[in-house]
Amino acid sequence: MGDARMFGQRMFVVASLLVLLLRAEGINVGITYVTEAVAKGAVCLDGSPPAYHFSAGSGAGINNWLVHFEGGGWCNNVTTCLSRTDTRLGSSRKMLKVVAFSGILSNKQTLNPGNL
Repeated sequence: MGDARMFGQRMFVVASLLVLLLRAEGINVGITYVTEAVAKGAVCLDGSPPAYHFSAGSGAGINNWLVHFEGGGWCNNVTTCLSRTDTRLGSSRKMLKVVAFSGILSNKQTLNPGNL
């Protein structure tokens, strides 16, 4: 049992280091609120303005786009919609103000070769 626990602890340390490395390699991207959309009725479930995180491309990839939608945002009845209103899936007020773009979302060529 001790060997299994030690192995689990080592794996946790390795995973933690990997997460730190990826964060260190990422770029911090601030949130953008689309406040003018509110007047047109385009709002989140709680009435907050829609929002997104955007980082412009660079080099030969300046005109390329990668759009990432987080899964689970759709609600199909009143109950599931209400359960999302107090989460980032239903309110821009609950979204992270800054997100670290890393891996395929990175602007670093070593992590994202498509961004040449």
